[in-house]
Amino acid sequence: MAAFKEWAQSESLEYNGKIEQFRKSCIAFDAEDYLDTLLTAALSREPLLPALGGLPFALQKHVDDDLQRFRDAEIKPVFVFNGLQAASKDGAMVAREAKRAAKVLDDAWSIYDQGRGEDAVNAFGKACTYKTDHISRWLFAHLHKAGISVQTTPYSAAPQLVYMQQHGFCDGIAGSAACLVFGGERVITSFAWDTGVVSWVDAGTCQGRLNFSVEAFVDLLLLSGCVPTLLPPYAEAEGEVPHIQAVRAMLTQMRGDGYALLLQRQQQHKDEEYLDAFRKARFAIKHPVYTTTDGTVETRDAAKAPGDVHQFTGQRLPDELYYYLLRGVTGARILDWSAHRQVTEIPPLDGGNSQPYQDLVQNKLVDLRVKALAVIAVNLNRYFQHGVFHAAYWFSDVKIPLPVREGIEPVKAMMSKWHVREAVLPGSLTSHPLAEALGLLSDEKTAKLTVTERPNGAPSVLEKSVELLGNTVLRFLQDAGYVYADHTLSAWGKALQAAFKEAQSNGYVEMGVTETESEEAIFLAFELLKLKILNSQHMFPTPPYSGPPLRGSTTDKDNTLLVSRVACLGLFSHRKIGYTGPLSRHLLAYHQMTTAVRASLRDLLEMHACAMLMSGSVSRKTIGDKELRDLGVSLPFTREPDLGLALVVKSYLDELSNEPAKRQDITRWFNYVTDMEGDLQKAWKMWACVNAGVQAAETSIIGDSIKKMFKIADDWLQEKIAAAASNALV
Repeated sequence: MAAFKEWAQSESLEYNGKIEQFRKSCIAFDAEDYLDTLLTAALSREPLLPALGGLPFALQKHVDDDLQRFRDAEIKPVFVFNGLQAASKDGAMVAREAKRAAKVLDDAWSIYDQGRGEDAVNAFGKACTYKTDHISRWLFAHLHKAGISVQTTPYSAAPQLVYMQQHGFCDGIAGSAACLVFGGERVITSFAWDTGVVSWVDAGTCQGRLNFSVEAFVDLLLLSGCVPTLLPPYAEAEGEVPHIQAVRAMLTQMRGDGYALLLQRQQQHKDEEYLDAFRKARFAIKHPVYTTTDGTVETRDAAKAPGDVHQFTGQRLPDELYYYLLRGVTGARILDWSAHRQVTEIPPLDGGNSQPYQDLVQNKLVDLRVKALAVIAVNLNRYFQHGVFHAAYWFSDVKIPLPVREGIEPVKAMMSKWHVREAVLPGSLTSHPLAEALGLLSDEKTAKLTVTERPNGAPSVLEKSVELLGNTVLRFLQDAGYVYADHTLSAWGKALQAAFKEAQSNGYVEMGVTETESEEAIFLAFELLKLKILNSQHMFPTPPYSGPPLRGSTTDKDNTLLVSRVACLGLFSHRKIGYTGPLSRHLLAYHQMTTAVRASLRDLLEMHACAMLMSGSVSRKTIGDKELRDLGVSLPFTREPDLGLALVVKSYLDELSNEPAKRQDITRWFNYVTDMEGDLQKAWKMWACVNAGVQAAETSIIGDSIKKMFKIADDWLQEKIAAAASNALV
């Protein structure tokens, strides 16, 4: 996306004006382009983001500063997020793109392991926009909470922005070259607040300077990778996109005909797959999909569109689902998988070369994936209910069938009994939805009150925002195995409740950066226990997974590893500035396993929210746009933790296991941590909560060996903390 803006600037194609000229105007932003700019611009980029996961530490500050600038300039911003993936960029192409990014990251880690710190930072910075879906989800929620208008388009944001401008819903659009490709006459490329200058490019000027027709101009932007609808065919193995000028020269030789250029390439490289993708991309540009003023999902120039539109846009979903996507009730991932009937897995930030991660996504997460797909399929037609779903993985050429059809009937029976009204729900559920919902069911008498079928199938039973959130979470808890069919707690539910009670008694609940940090961390720990991946096993070989615990005996290293893995689930305090400090590919590999589980849990929550709305359980008179957006924003697992807390805990415990004369003050390693002592105390309390739940669990779900592992680690940790009290490292 940045390549086009850099090229336009170098070719003097930008027009400039004063921000004052845009006072009292409405500007619609391509949210993904806005985020990519923050992630890559010199003043806001945090190059170590791919080595840490989570959010950039200064991201909220940059966003809030921009929002204040818009208010000061009396500019009303509207942010439009991308929806589903266009069929022209299919799973195979996405996997190839991800492999290139993973190669960039693998090279960066190799440089880091050689001790070339500055070179490593620059290398990591090349992948700052890889795997940022969770950042987009946070941005949507943060903007909505700030009172900014947000929406998610059915597919690409660009045609939606163009439609909005053409129909008078905004005075200007700000985004990438894709806006020009989809018919925008001009697009704002930057706001230079320090100089008070706005820059934009004009489609006609660009075409005139190039001496290209409209069609040739579109081909140029497609083939150079400036439009995310299609990947550039000339990308190098390491993921670098060629300069627009190079593609321009090739197109000029072919008289501006991109199709002819690719035919030539196909003859040379036998790349029929890419040629087909290009055809689809051109049709997707000619007949894009957008939401109209009355909420209808339409195809531009539909009367002239071919009969197989789904071949280049993807299988059509019910308009109601696009309605919930538009308002942020759900993200696009499961809808994407449903439309294509394929789960596409891409490499994690650590590169995904480890067998444990591959086993996780190929085997252990299949149940959660299938549940989410089955929940939404309940309210869809036979194509989705009886079609064959597959899973495709970047490390295998074999597609694995998924038993989605078999999961539909059990979901129907389960969902029909959750229509709990506000009077039964706890008052603090909106602040702590997981803990409060589980606590509601911990009393068997109260649990029976939640068995609430719709009387005589009557619609519109749920009328309040808290009822939407409460019933979504309650259904999710049962589907995830924490609640029985009679709405009492299962063995897993009781163990989780013991951990939540410990969090209330030891003060961990009040220590989170966000209100839901503590309950999300504890819940995720139990999901990892269910999947048998929360332990002290050394899953990742060294090399290449550098940075495991290094100090002390084997017992010291094992216990440090286990406690650090729990710490992966929490947030830590850091100044609003890019991270500097130690890294660990070993811990990052585990962190990426936790993020895969977290994303699957979020998917399941979103699908239960959509299924509840689509089933007619919710009143459409009292639940409007704001309430739907509030629901999506209030669902758990909105924010993904970074690796920072785990790095602090691992470094601290490593030094406690070092020889006393060689111990170092780790505060010197983490330059911008604002409350290391508080972070460590939070980590110990988080550990205590998880351990309390493990020890309270029935041996039928958590065996004696795991209980003993946690007990040994807990005794060891308490000894280390007590010994350190007189010789503190922080």
